[in-house]
Amino acid sequence: MKKCIVLLIVILSCVSFSFAQALKINQMQWDEDYTAREFVREIEPGDVIEIDTDKNFVQLDSDVINISNSAQSVNLKMEVSNPTEGIDISACWGACLEPWNFNFDPVEIAEEGEEQFIVDYYTNDILNTAAWITCTFSVEGYEDFVFYIKFGDAVSVTEPIITTNKAYPNPATSVVNIDYAVNKGNAQIVLYNILGVQVYEQTLNGQEGIIKINISDFTSGIYFYTIKIDGKAIETKKFVISR
Repeated sequence: MKKCIVLLIVILSCVSFSFAQALKINQMQWDEDYTAREFVREIEPGDVIEIDTDKNFVQLDSDVINISNSAQSVNLKMEVSNPTEGIDISACWGACLEPWNFNFDPVEIAEEGEEQFIVDYYTNDILNTAAWITCTFSVEGYEDFVFYIKFGDAVSVTEPIITTNKAYPNPATSVVNIDYAVNKGNAQIVLYNILGVQVYEQTLNGQEGIIKINISDFTSGIYFYTIKIDGKAIETKKFVISR
């Protein structure tokens, strides 16, 4: 019986990864001869990509990869905050659009497929330019993938950052404690069961603390807790209820 329970937990753990995240995003760049694109780094949710603007033209080049087990319709929302007057920003996601209204149509990505996402930034020879861009990729049934692009010395927007996020005890029986520390006050914590059904939600009091959640009425199994800031999912983790 114990072996069956362990096997079930392993299977459900595999399922949990697909619930939490459907996409992977790799930052890319062209080689010196401009003949091939090269891998730079994997962008994680919440990352800030800093790009200097000491040249007239700079670019963020990336591949958005579908890591779920089925084709997905992927939505992209881009928000540009306090750009320097006179600069030009354009972006390509399925189609190419000019600033500042980045209302992209959804892009269909096949299982294990990918789509190129590019942001072009032109300083137009203006010195000390800056802009902050929030990129939100959405797939129905999955958490949003949010990251930020900081061009130049943009400092006017503070990205949501979680510095602490830990659930204990794990596995839990009747109460689970979650330590948290965030850099913005408008934050909530939301609990989901293995099917993705929301079972609990609470506003976090202050930017740092411990939240105690009574789970005595919850059935045993795998659960997810998501910290949201300004309504956007920033981080999702897993804990287990076992009795």
